[in-house]
Amino acid sequence: MKNKYYVTTAIAYPNGTPHLGHALEIIQADAIARFHKLLGKDVFFQTGTDEHGTKIYQSAKKEKKDTLKFIDENVKIFKNLYEKLNISYDQFIRTTDEKLHHPGAIKLWEELVKSGDIYKKKYSGLYCVGCESFKTEKELDKGKCPEHPTRDIQIIEEENYFFKLSRYKEQIITAIEKDEYKITPEIRKNEILSFLKAAKDISFSRPRSTLPWGIPVPGDPEQVMYVWCDALSNYITGAGYGRAEDRFSKLWPAECHVIGKDILRFHAAFWPAMLLSAGIDLPKELFVHGFVLAKGGAKMSKSEGNVIEPFSQIETFGVDPYRYYLLESMPLGGDGEYSEDLILKRINSEIVGNFSNFCYRILSFTEKNYNSEIKDIDEEKVIKKITPKFEEIKKAYENYDFKKALENILAISALGNSYFQEKEPWKDIESSQEVLGTCINIAKNLSILLQPVMPEACENLQKQLNLKDLTWKDLNFELKNQNIGKPEILFKKIK
Repeated sequence: MKNKYYVTTAIAYPNGTPHLGHALEIIQADAIARFHKLLGKDVFFQTGTDEHGTKIYQSAKKEKKDTLKFIDENVKIFKNLYEKLNISYDQFIRTTDEKLHHPGAIKLWEELVKSGDIYKKKYSGLYCVGCESFKTEKELDKGKCPEHPTRDIQIIEEENYFFKLSRYKEQIITAIEKDEYKITPEIRKNEILSFLKAAKDISFSRPRSTLPWGIPVPGDPEQVMYVWCDALSNYITGAGYGRAEDRFSKLWPAECHVIGKDILRFHAAFWPAMLLSAGIDLPKELFVHGFVLAKGGAKMSKSEGNVIEPFSQIETFGVDPYRYYLLESMPLGGDGEYSEDLILKRINSEIVGNFSNFCYRILSFTEKNYNSEIKDIDEEKVIKKITPKFEEIKKAYENYDFKKALENILAISALGNSYFQEKEPWKDIESSQEVLGTCINIAKNLSILLQPVMPEACENLQKQLNLKDLTWKDLNFELKNQNIGKPEILFKKIK
């Protein structure tokens, strides 16, 4: 599969309902997948849920539910959200799936044992149930985990299996420095390189007496696989590792893992070390996004009462505007703010005032004055201004800089608006049909460029243009002698 593109999200932890961070990540991955499909690639897009661990077990127990039943209920909510967000995933993997996932996770463990990288020892450490990982004193803030300040840190003393992360840190450092395993953005690359210099071996299992919910360790049923070999392995098990090796050889390595910055070390240190130990190729790139913050930059939390859940926002603003705002509001390498005031402002000024108004204006003008027909284009300087932006937008998408891509796309729409206004075709309708030909070509190009972000609206726009299934190769001004369909307003102003 020379032209394949395998993209994944981190698998969500369904001990509760989805939040804005889940929505952001799945939308980003979906935009990446749709962009590469536009380029003509054979895309495989995987997401899923991480269904083992202490939090899941404790949450189900708290609600007095069977653990799997508890998970099933929450997984349905995640899938429902992804459906509402128009997510085009190819596979949803669950770590409780004994056919799809377990064989590969077990095989990976066995390969690590063969490499001599798994050993057992007694251990005492500071453990955060929220992160499901051990912490050092330096990582705590006044004795609390910065990510879960409402939870008490536990002191755990037990006998576990450990993985020799320290054995591979120099190899990983070299791979990251040379971009053989590329970390985007640069700030996260520097962060993980600093961590790796002092990386130590990691706890790799838990006693069944402590955690009865998980995949048993091969050859030792009294121990349960810890999250690293279980959850992280989904990227290869979903591709066929351990059960469909021909398929795995075609899909792996992944072109892109999409994750949040809070799980950077797991994916940029632990995961590549495990792959090196097992003799498996490293993924090509790790894209690390920031957090969605409340207005003013405050972190969203239930205790602060500023959490905004995705379902109501989709209902209020519509799926495409919601997707647009989440992608446009996140600077590459930083965090983004979310509030209803901000999204409302962007919808009305950018989506409606710029893009939607331009499209409806030119389509309705063409229908009214030229019997819905364009014949040729006006060889104007606006074309020379717009065409170079195609490559800039392509590079921005390739670099996961959605904010930059959308700024350039909206600039094209603004150029179209200015061109139409400057030409004033309503003053001399008979000699202005070519002006509308140029404008219709701009709308066609916008329907391609915006497709990864607002797929529903772009499909609608192409339908109005009497076109369909356009790809990146169709970015040009070659549409001539075309009869358009019935114009419709794509987006209306929200009051």
